[in-house]
Amino acid sequence: MTLLHSVVAGALAAAAAIAPPPGSLELRYEGGLTGPAQVADSSGNDLHGDIRTGGGGAVAVVTEDGDPFLRFPGGSCTVAPCPQAIIQPVRTVTLVPAEGRFVYGADIRLTEPPSSEAGMNVFQFGAAGTGLSQWKLQVDSGRPSCRWSDGTDFVLLGAGGDDFRLTVGRWYRVTCVRLSPVLFQIRVDDPRTGRQVLPPRRQTAKLRDILPSGAVVIGGKRIRAGQSDVDTDQFHGDLDAVEFGRREVPSDG
Repeated sequence: MTLLHSVVAGALAAAAAIAPPPGSLELRYEGGLTGPAQVADSSGNDLHGDIRTGGGGAVAVVTEDGDPFLRFPGGSCTVAPCPQAIIQPVRTVTLVPAEGRFVYGADIRLTEPPSSEAGMNVFQFGAAGTGLSQWKLQVDSGRPSCRWSDGTDFVLLGAGGDDFRLTVGRWYRVTCVRLSPVLFQIRVDDPRTGRQVLPPRRQTAKLRDILPSGAVVIGGKRIRAGQSDVDTDQFHGDLDAVEFGRREVPSDG
């Protein structure tokens, strides 16, 4: 049982939209490949992503209307062995936000109804637990949520109401933003039109430096033959425009 405690001061369900902070784009995966087992980083920083698989899983590049994107194993699997596939950037140092403002997100399309028995991780750095920093985007049971932790306190912010779920077959842009040292936001937009799908939600909390360690992972927690989706939080569906960007907080921020 974790000893972490939420420091929520308030979640504003109908908050006005706040644009992500301007700054440098550190990573962007759009569906291009550098080779058969590596996703190309189109940000210009060469943070290409190694594809790791197990149990017959794969990350495939699929193109629709001239736009390539990444397809992860379909279905759900609650009894091992299971098809597994993740992407891990070759370096992580520029993805440690510390005290800075930062934004991360992805275009997400579920290809079939998600299981209620297992989580689905989209993009994360670090793990949950006492003393462990983390930033994370997940779509457990089809509901997007963002998590930030400094190892002592955390913010967990879900999109919309408790009953909001992504519609299978539709693309969504889900973005997680640390707007200031004390303000966090999740937003869900239509990536084709740029319009809001529902009002952004914000939450205030005082977190210290976010200093994750280990591997950055896209599409799940890990590859492990003896584990099912219940343990690995394997993502099932399509991803595009997976991004991370950051900018230092001004001294008077």
